[in-house]
Amino acid sequence: MILQLGPHPSNYQLERLVTFMEQGGLIAIPTDTSYALACLPDHKAAVNKMMGLRRLDPKKPLALLFRDIRHISEYAMVDDLQFRMLRRYLPGPYCFILDSKRSLPRFIGDKRKRIGVRVPDHPLPIALIDMLNKPILVTSAIDPDTQNMANDPWTVESYFGHGVSAVVDMGDV
Repeated sequence: MILQLGPHPSNYQLERLVTFMEQGGLIAIPTDTSYALACLPDHKAAVNKMMGLRRLDPKKPLALLFRDIRHISEYAMVDDLQFRMLRRYLPGPYCFILDSKRSLPRFIGDKRKRIGVRVPDHPLPIALIDMLNKPILVTSAIDPDTQNMANDPWTVESYFGHGVSAVVDMGDV
């Protein structure tokens, strides 16, 4: 199902997406780089479903989207040098691999040792993170058969529609 949202989604629309995620579902959302499959990091079934849809190696670290660098430090160890680098490049299209803290569920990534962290420069993921008050686990919406990146909601729907609760279309934000 493709949900069309404007550039400034209403609280009702955001709550609907949050409900999908809180019920253990996956959603496909636009980010500042491309589309991503997203779920809550503490829902093991949703994480396993995401990894199955993308055919990801369960030993590889996944990425979490955060609202800001301070939020990252709640889940990952950030020293002074890393903080300066994060501050320089985030928000933006970069993913940094950091050592994770014990606050992350053990089934994420390589047994919780490392995690990818991002602060997107897109209003939808930030609004969802703020509403959930926790990070969102994501992986790029890449077709596992062809390795083609999905950059529009219809392509995402054709690749993953059978496994996601909703695909968000925000037009060109």
